[in-house]
Amino acid sequence: MREPVDDGITASKRGAHNGLPAFRAPRARRAYTLIETAVVLAIVIAVSFTLSPIVTGLISQRAGSELAARAEARKMARWIERTLQKACLHRRAFNVKYLSGFRQELLILWFNPSEYERYQTNGRCLVYFKSTSTQDRCYTPAWHTMTPAFTLYVYTPGKSKKKIAEIAVSGYCSVGLTEFP
Repeated sequence: MREPVDDGITASKRGAHNGLPAFRAPRARRAYTLIETAVVLAIVIAVSFTLSPIVTGLISQRAGSELAARAEARKMARWIERTLQKACLHRRAFNVKYLSGFRQELLILWFNPSEYERYQTNGRCLVYFKSTSTQDRCYTPAWHTMTPAFTLYVYTPGKSKKKIAEIAVSGYCSVGLTEFP
């Protein structure tokens, strides 16, 4: 007879004669019912319908598309509004720095202390700057004015540039977004 693995357990304490099974009988595999399968299928369909608009939106707003450029124009207009509100609340002046031609960024130079803040379109749109004056565009917190007023034209990137929106910043710091069909 074999020696027990554990010295504390003797042969008389093991086995079926003490009420313990000598081995485990394999259990019959239980299948899923039709109702359980239908519930899981319904949950999967509900989740897919919930996520499909999100996935479709992410795919359609890839860099270079017209939808992405429109979304970026709205985002840029909100960023300019927030920058003006922040400047008014903190009583800080800033200049809008912009080079001529089509660009993918807009630069704000804050005064006191001197800092830069940059808005980048990440290739989703191109921005063309237009102003009636060649001087720096400067925000003055004492009067909450932008001198002079300016307009940003938003174009789709690529060879065939299509003008899709205008962002106009008035002398009284109102930001207007006009989208074109």
